[in-house]
Amino acid sequence: MTQSIPFEDALTELQQIVNSLEAGQVSLEQSLSQFERGVSLVSHCKSLLDQAHQRVEMVVSRLNAETVETAPFDVSATADGEAPTSPEESLKIAPAKSRKRRPEPDQKDLFS
Repeated sequence: MTQSIPFEDALTELQQIVNSLEAGQVSLEQSLSQFERGVSLVSHCKSLLDQAHQRVEMVVSRLNAETVETAPFDVSATADGEAPTSPEESLKIAPAKSRKRRPEPDQKDLFS
């Protein structure tokens, strides 16, 4: 059910859950239920942030016409890829690599 919740709404609900759990005014069963919902919301928010990060990387690479930035391939996004084994591993991001683009053949300064 978290798939259709916008990031801001999920974050707001997560903050409400944290406040409720910190207040300690709910039963153990309700606390466990809220905790499970919170874990689901955290996962959903992380997924949305990952998607936003990828979109930003794509925009930056398009804006920079002289340099193309490459990013590591996300194996977990493929059907047959293996997901990271730990939360720490899933947060690792390799540094971007830059390389100059070749001049287009119709450019006047090609041999200048």
